Amino acid sequence: MNTRSSEEEKPSPPTVGILASAVVLAPLSSLASLYAHQLRKRPIQTKSVTAGIIFGLSDYFAQTIEIGKSDDESKAIVQSRILTTFLVGLMIFGPAANSWYYTMFKFWPSTALLPTLIKAFLGQLLFGPAFTAIFFAAGMIQSGTFSFTGWISKINKDLPKVAASGAGFWMPVSFVSYKFIPMQWIPLFTNVCSFVWTIYLSLVSNRKPKQ
Repeated sequence: MNTRSSEEEKPSPPTVGILASAVVLAPLSSLASLYAHQLRKRPIQTKSVTAGIIFGLSDYFAQTIEIGKSDDESKAIVQSRILTTFLVGLMIFGPAANSWYYTMFKFWPSTALLPTLIKAFLGQLLFGPAFTAIFFAAGMIQSGTFSFTGWISKINKDLPKVAASGAGFWMPVSFVSYKFIPMQWIPLFTNVCSFVWTIYLSLVSNRKPKQ
């Protein structure tokens, strides 16, 4: 047998790496193309479902953090809480974010520095606090602890700290999204960033008040 020819038939390490990359990237490329198609065909529905999925996953991870810190061994994942957070993303954040970004670009279409800073600032001043208050209400409704006075009390107690944290997190995100991301892709970019933020928001929203 000609061992030399058989050795030549073996793919070199770089070739193996290229093939492995192709196997991984091909499905991702197809998924991205499918998502882009749905984004063009059903923009609001696609953005809303994306927000719902990311919000639900965020709450799941928030609950795993809570369970890890708890001394109560019987504490388990609350499925209804994940469902509530999913619905908040699906029915509120997704459509609201789509309308918000559309409005911002309608009044300030430029991506110059000043219009970009105005849009980012207005998001922190108006959209962020309003959505956080709604998120608090949804969490209280799910846990059966909602009352108007209790909701106002939680807003007064937790919203200023959340808003301060949000400024440090969302101002850079908003600047990048308004400056560099095409408008139709901004909600997806924001949803991906909100994965981390919603974990934090779920932890704050479902934190029991100290007796």
